[in-house]
Amino acid sequence: MADIKVTGKLIPTPRGPVRIYRLKPPSVNEKAVRSLARLLGMQADAKSGTLRSDADKLSYSQGLLELTMYRASGGVRFIDRARWQVDDRKSDLKIEDAAASRLAQNFVKKYKLAPAGETKFLKAARLHVGEATQGGKEASDRIIDVGVALQRIVDKIPVDGPGGKVVVYIDYERRVTGLERIWRELAGVYRRGESYRTPQNALDDMEAHFKAKRGIIEVQEIRFGYFEDGWHGKQQYLQPAYMIFGMLSSPDGSIRKRTIYVAPALSNAVGRITPPLETKPAQRARPAASY
Repeated sequence: MADIKVTGKLIPTPRGPVRIYRLKPPSVNEKAVRSLARLLGMQADAKSGTLRSDADKLSYSQGLLELTMYRASGGVRFIDRARWQVDDRKSDLKIEDAAASRLAQNFVKKYKLAPAGETKFLKAARLHVGEATQGGKEASDRIIDVGVALQRIVDKIPVDGPGGKVVVYIDYERRVTGLERIWRELAGVYRRGESYRTPQNALDDMEAHFKAKRGIIEVQEIRFGYFEDGWHGKQQYLQPAYMIFGMLSSPDGSIRKRTIYVAPALSNAVGRITPPLETKPAQRARPAASY
């Protein structure tokens, strides 16, 4: 069994009323894709562009513009390949977080990508490029792109996990070159939350989850919020959870791997959130060779 060690203090048990929400099944079809494409400035009539469909997603492209919708989550990715993360070998995007956030918020508001007042600035990630002479004596560092992540807020509680975000990409001319959005629509209240489980209860769940593992799990951070899954997750409920971030080390310390465990935060939660670990099927013994 993995030995769990918490570095630092546990967060306090949350207080205050919360709710568990049902989520609407995502509507991913040709009509939805063409409607959003048209909103984003693409020509989306039946004679324009190319529509592609597979088991995971539906994509519409027109020239270098590409829009993708994922079937499981309803998540959206839009990219202008002529400008997205393209380096003109001279520009340097110098922009403060506050200004980048305003540009992203204005874009989200203009295209109604998230309800008003339900986002907050999370972070800005800058794409750097560097150049040096053959001898490596002269080096330069420039920023050609910034990705602004806006976090979803439900009932004044942040939504955590792979989903619950809108990411807006801005180039060196401060134009939007792409976006990513995972934002499942609420269908209504499923049930009201009862008592909270403690962060220690979540750690106990994690210990049971990794009982077949050997080594040490160093818990570095625990966060509380609503949990929303990523692109390929089929999710029916949005509910409060503890997100536990740690580092799993092998018994001899030679291998270290980042791990995340998500545990329900309510005593009347809907099922488990992190699926059980897959067990490897036992290998059959090979029959002895006969000569």
